[in-house]
Amino acid sequence: MSCGDSSGPSNGPASIAANSSTSLAGAPGSDVSELPSVVVRNQSGQPVAGARVVFSVETGGGVVTGANATTDAAGIATVGGWTLGSALGNNTMVARTGNLPPVTFTALASDPCGIAPVHVVGSTTNGQLSLQDCELSDGTFADFYSVTVPSAGTYIFTQTAQHFDTFMALLSGGGAVVGLNDDVGSDTTTSSIKAILPAGSFIIAANSYWPGATGTYTIASLASSAHVTGCEDVFVVRGITTAQSLQATDCALNGIFGDEYLIVLNAGQAVTVSMSSAALDSYLEIHAASDLTILASNDDADGTTKNASVVFTPATTDFYVVTARTNTAGATGAYSLTIQ
Repeated sequence: MSCGDSSGPSNGPASIAANSSTSLAGAPGSDVSELPSVVVRNQSGQPVAGARVVFSVETGGGVVTGANATTDAAGIATVGGWTLGSALGNNTMVARTGNLPPVTFTALASDPCGIAPVHVVGSTTNGQLSLQDCELSDGTFADFYSVTVPSAGTYIFTQTAQHFDTFMALLSGGGAVVGLNDDVGSDTTTSSIKAILPAGSFIIAANSYWPGATGTYTIASLASSAHVTGCEDVFVVRGITTAQSLQATDCALNGIFGDEYLIVLNAGQAVTVSMSSAALDSYLEIHAASDLTILASNDDADGTTKNASVVFTPATTDFYVVTARTNTAGATGAYSLTIQ
């Protein structure tokens, strides 16, 4: 009779214990910060290879992948994936082998700073401001969403809520402010940002105007082919070229139509703005958003064209307004604007 029979009861699973942390975290609807794993040992405390371990979600409504795992040579089995449920609060998962007491893993679904769920352009995302969210210096709570702009163009981002005054921000992938909005007209529960953007990564910040405000909200986005019109606020960044037109519905001063673009400029960093048109005598102006004093302007880029180009270096970091217009009252027509 041989000794050390690995198939005997004494060499089978006698204990199961957590190999990873049992206290995890993640944003609602996202994957946990660390995949749960367990280690299975025999009566002698040696790892058991080839033991079947089943991972299952108990609470929170999450989804598990790779639920049926097998221990490796070190006796370790790891779940394939664990996506938390869509609601804030605790999620639990258990790992079982045979009739041994299970191991429980608990993951808190919250929206702390630094975790950025993905929002897809053209979709709707439901969220909730809560006491577990990122608290800003003004006492408001905020959720941050990463969004990829698939191609250069005009995009509209909207935040709506029923029970609090929304406030929305659009940031670059590096966290620099691109645009801000509090209210759409007299509607204090809706905020909207229209921006002309290059392809790339950006961040949506869903926020409230008043400190301490909490509640559910919805983020929506869409691409737009509509031209700038009606004195609307349109945010822009460097690296864009956009085809637009002066129309009778645009802002008018002394009968001269113009489109206005808002851009954040950093002190000491020059920006070049160009306007070209086969139909118009282009004219550009730049002033601070808080002051109507014209800081830079240009009519003709040179003596051979009626296109306009201006290089401006701001003295302070602020929002600035670029106005694309003509010198002729009532003139309308297509033009192209480039900001570098």
